[in-house]
Amino acid sequence: MIDYDYITKKFGTPIYVYDINELDKRIDHLKKSFSNDISLVYAVKANTFIAKEVESMIDKFEICSPGEFEICNNLNINHNKMVISGVYKNYEFIESLVKNYDINRYTIESIEHFEILDELSIKYNKKLNVLIRLTSGNQFGVSEEDFKHIIANNKNLVIKGIEYFSGTQKHSIKRINKEIDYLILFSNEMEKEYNITFEEIEYGPGLPIFYYEGDEFDEDEFFKEVNEALSRIKNKKVLLEIGRSIAASCGNYLTTVVDLKSNQNGNFAIVDGGINHLVYYGSTLAMKIPHLEVLPKRKADSDIYNIYGSLCTINDVLVKNLSVRKVEVGDIFVFKNVGAYSSTEGISLFLSRDLPKILIYNKNKEYKLVRNTIKTSEINFPNYEVKE
Repeated sequence: MIDYDYITKKFGTPIYVYDINELDKRIDHLKKSFSNDISLVYAVKANTFIAKEVESMIDKFEICSPGEFEICNNLNINHNKMVISGVYKNYEFIESLVKNYDINRYTIESIEHFEILDELSIKYNKKLNVLIRLTSGNQFGVSEEDFKHIIANNKNLVIKGIEYFSGTQKHSIKRINKEIDYLILFSNEMEKEYNITFEEIEYGPGLPIFYYEGDEFDEDEFFKEVNEALSRIKNKKVLLEIGRSIAASCGNYLTTVVDLKSNQNGNFAIVDGGINHLVYYGSTLAMKIPHLEVLPKRKADSDIYNIYGSLCTINDVLVKNLSVRKVEVGDIFVFKNVGAYSSTEGISLFLSRDLPKILIYNKNKEYKLVRNTIKTSEINFPNYEVKE
């Protein structure tokens, strides 16, 4: 069990703490919720800091940028687990991968991607395994017409299957069933028309995480329905691409109350963190109450507080109208379920506030500092001595 008192005294706040024990439990639960022949693909963008921690527990990594590849490569993650994805893959980046590594899969998201990969496959005499990403109507992937063009004009690539992802936080099993029906129909048509066999379908269902009080639902029943829907895909390996649903529950964000004030609009608690560190999907001006606790625990009358961060903007509000026991300067707010996106998606450079430390609570129940405080003033500083 995480010792918050120890953490705050030794490392200070604001700070992220990723509980690998909770992460293990979550992935184990996901594996048990889906059929044994369904593979888990971890979307690295959800949280790069736990990438190495999940390697032994998942089948593949979805990598969407050169930076994400550099992180995974420096962590010595197996290249045979890497799926190189993303809407922008330039020639230089892909050539460096083809030339130097044996990558498990590349995704094709455009005609240009196809032409680059096909050319490099011939140039380096490598049979590159690819998934063609089929668009759901957004900027990701290719149209049905472009999909057909790629199959018809392929010279040297090994087309392993289809990738499809239409969004995140999907609550509707009806929508997921509709998407799977479409993938089955389209893949069958392509196989028949072009005499090709797809071995895989990588599908991102956008499994939801419920961040706020009152939003809970029967996740096990939902997973059961998703699993039943996926079971309709026959004679193909199903790769389940998820990020948020793997990473969210392992994360905690600790921030300290540094000031208190009251005015005609209520009570305000100012904390040393803020919206530059804390991101909850679906938050609407902090009117929803995320799962959190206030430490230390003590008996006191309750009151209503608005919790604001340290940025000089009225938008830096973490929670409004929170009913909680009376707050004192020095109290710690522990925000739960921040394992996905918060440490990478926040407006981190705004006001040149420091980036928080990041702490891993590992399987041996030890605390490992994996990122120290970073001064963003150095990033935002106009250095006139930069060499061109």
